[in-house]
Amino acid sequence: MSIVTITLNNKNFQLSCDEGAEEQLKNLAASLNTRMVEIKSVNSSASFELLLVMAALSIQDQLESVNAKFVHVENGKNSNEGEQFAETLSTIAQYLENLAKKIDK
Repeated sequence: MSIVTITLNNKNFQLSCDEGAEEQLKNLAASLNTRMVEIKSVNSSASFELLLVMAALSIQDQLESVNAKFVHVENGKNSNEGEQFAETLSTIAQYLENLAKKIDK
């Protein structure tokens, strides 16, 4: 385990993380800090806790939006695959009908 110092809204925090995950943790903290600074620029009297809550809600909203888009894309993908399967079955059915007609002659 490693100890990493991060800074959020000019406050330092020491967090432990797995070996090799230090940079990832620092990058996440920097991103969160940027979001908190943006929120504070609009609401300068917000407490540290309120900034964290507002940043967390903003991130959660963004995550849900991305998840909804992903589900929409996945559903569209499944729909296209279903259409392709139906077309393939239709082609096979036509082929079998034509073959049956040739056998009847």
